[in-house]
Amino acid sequence: MIYVAAGLILGIVAGLNLNILYNPDYIVYISLGILAILNTILNMLYENKTGELTFPKSIAFLLTDLFFALFLGFVGEQLGLPIYLAAVFAFGNNIYKKLRILVNIFLEKFNKNK
Repeated sequence: MIYVAAGLILGIVAGLNLNILYNPDYIVYISLGILAILNTILNMLYENKTGELTFPKSIAFLLTDLFFALFLGFVGEQLGLPIYLAAVFAFGNNIYKKLRILVNIFLEKFNKNK
């Protein structure tokens, strides 16, 4: 858990201090990639707490999430439709659901220690 928090803090600090320029046409792909990675991180935290975490399964979920989200973004841009919003809503729903479950797990652990 401490490694995840340290990695997130290091990533935020590096992102704020590095001057990386990107083409604004890729903003949909960048946002979908960030959501897919955040979704995978929360899934990994949840699976770690439930004891189901395996490295190949986590990598498979990450690649599947990334591929599907980027595919939806690409198809949506080709058709001129915001199909990528389906991935945004799906990832957002999953992120909130896993976050709620993780908070409940931590609260139960905190209440047992009292």
